[in-house]
Amino acid sequence: MKNLRRVWRVLRWFAGVAAILVAGVVCYACAAGRMVDREIANTPRDAKTGIVLGAEPIDIDPPSGDRPTTAVLMLHGFVGSRRDFADLGVRLAAQGYHVRLARLPGHGTTPRDFAEQTPESMLAGARAELASLRKQYKAVYVMGFSMGGAIGSILASEGDVDRLVLISPYYGVTYRWFYILPAETWNGMLGWAIPYVVKTPMFVQVNRVEAKKEIYSYHAVPTRGAATLMTLGRKARTPETLAAIKCPVLMVASEGDMASSPRWCHKAFARIGATNKHEVWFTTRSNHHLMWDYDREEAKRAIQEFVDRES
Repeated sequence: MKNLRRVWRVLRWFAGVAAILVAGVVCYACAAGRMVDREIANTPRDAKTGIVLGAEPIDIDPPSGDRPTTAVLMLHGFVGSRRDFADLGVRLAAQGYHVRLARLPGHGTTPRDFAEQTPESMLAGARAELASLRKQYKAVYVMGFSMGGAIGSILASEGDVDRLVLISPYYGVTYRWFYILPAETWNGMLGWAIPYVVKTPMFVQVNRVEAKKEIYSYHAVPTRGAATLMTLGRKARTPETLAAIKCPVLMVASEGDMASSPRWCHKAFARIGATNKHEVWFTTRSNHHLMWDYDREEAKRAIQEFVDRES
């Protein structure tokens, strides 16, 4: 009888803990849902297109007015925008390139739009951007930041890219000890119950605090969108995808990246099939948003030199 009472006490304790956890998940999901509504209502956007001001896709031509023969397609990161690249697009245009700062599907509008995207729709949007430039220019370089790096890797593996630049590319989430389980596991376990996760400035991974206000991203991140990101990263890091990349490649990344795993970046770079490939690594002084962080000038110079190389 004593043993039976002990078992019941343990079961009641577990039931109580489970009830508290369920209540916490429900409350968090409701609060995050309200944040999505506030974000949609309060974010300045173009009245006709619904695109957030400053997140629109733009084209930049050389100030000289000369017609370039090479275009650079720049693909931003997860829940981000063209602001991820800071002034890099302007610098490349000044070097004589046509620059296309794209807006990937579901980005620069609302978190709900992104929740409806799939890996296929994300890739279709990027392929359409590439195909459009292919019709107009002799050569097209692809430059991808974070998730844009994963997408750029896939595009390059398909053979339509003349040069590839990977900036803090996403092939997997950086593991941190307090996650206990990998972020991918948590998203798979809880994504069905928590449609959106709140992203505060604390989670904008740039070490220069003053740069945080310059970087645009959704404040509420759809977990379905996170699943799409993770699927793209897994596809981009497969040995088959990486081995198929034959164009010249530059990877610039930081060992202190708290978002895109440096470990996976090292592995991916080693598997890239191109014989003409280069990597530039920075110390832990900089974080994920490399174009805005302490090593930004060195990183931009490395990119500018790479795109101008003859081979």
